[in-house]
Amino acid sequence: MKQADPRAGKRNRGGSAVLRIRVLVSFLVACLCSVASSAQTSGDLALGLSEFSKGNFTSAAALFARAEETAPGTTDALLYASKAHIHLEQFTAAEGALRRYLLAHAASGDALYLLGYVLHREGKAAESLETYTKAAQLRTPIGDDLKIVGLNYVLLNDYPDAIKWLEKAVETEPKNKEAWYFLGRAYYTKSRLPEARKAFLTVLESDPRDAKAENNLGLILESEAQPDAAMDAYRKAIQWQEQSQHPSEQPYLNLGSLLMEQSQVGAAVALLQKAVELAPKDAICRLKLGTAYLRLGKLADAQRDLEKAVQFAPDDPAAHYQLGKLYKEMKALDRAKKEFDRTAELQSRAASPQPQ
Repeated sequence: MKQADPRAGKRNRGGSAVLRIRVLVSFLVACLCSVASSAQTSGDLALGLSEFSKGNFTSAAALFARAEETAPGTTDALLYASKAHIHLEQFTAAEGALRRYLLAHAASGDALYLLGYVLHREGKAAESLETYTKAAQLRTPIGDDLKIVGLNYVLLNDYPDAIKWLEKAVETEPKNKEAWYFLGRAYYTKSRLPEARKAFLTVLESDPRDAKAENNLGLILESEAQPDAAMDAYRKAIQWQEQSQHPSEQPYLNLGSLLMEQSQVGAAVALLQKAVELAPKDAICRLKLGTAYLRLGKLADAQRDLEKAVQFAPDDPAAHYQLGKLYKEMKALDRAKKEFDRTAELQSRAASPQPQ
């Protein structure tokens, strides 16, 4: 029988010690990598939030995306990224970020409400409403949430429900200026003029120089056969939005149209030209300007804008009718007949009972 080598135990003990050291080193390296990864994630997230606060939304979105890649599903990086994309009006990207975020944070009411808003901005009204219903199970909606629910019903052309939810929005948040404005628009669409007036006046109590509310007061005054008061309102709206970075064509269009009705076509042209400048693809702006040119005998200018009006709104009988009148004036009788025939066809279609 062989004797045991007394050095073997020492070698084994030495081997075990080396193994333990190697395991410890591996563990320390893993910890350091984890700390470094966490630090990188935290750093990217912090930098992203800093860029976001400065309004640098493109760089913020990139930093949030990098933070998410480093530590998937462990932070709110995707939630912040969606907000950056919303500011950039990149709603498809915002939706994608939110859906990925919700895979790891299914109980986030904030993310669901934000997704509902994004879907609304994408024109997905029914899907947005479903998302708001889910969100309401996690958190009580605030005024802005109820406002978007109401606007979804506007997109669905369901004005009774739109009014119902917009009324809930202003009841929940009485100083929500946008909710009051959209409620006024819904009332106006349904010819509930006294209620529309009250809504727009409430907006003006909050912001005495709100151009949109003043413009809509002009529409109400015009519908009440008060043209002078309506024109004053439109002029105020134009003046108040002069410093805006995104002025609306609507007060120019409304004032120009009303001046045409008052047989002040020459005065209307400059206003309608401005409306077209602000909204070059708006069919109504083109139609009104083309009609003004036609009345002034400026046939070449009228042709340009009336043909654009028909291009942008091919199913509008008024545009085809005015273009027909222009072609008749230009002695292009075949083209005029074609436009008048199209006008009659569209009017007949509109008058026919629609299937229920």
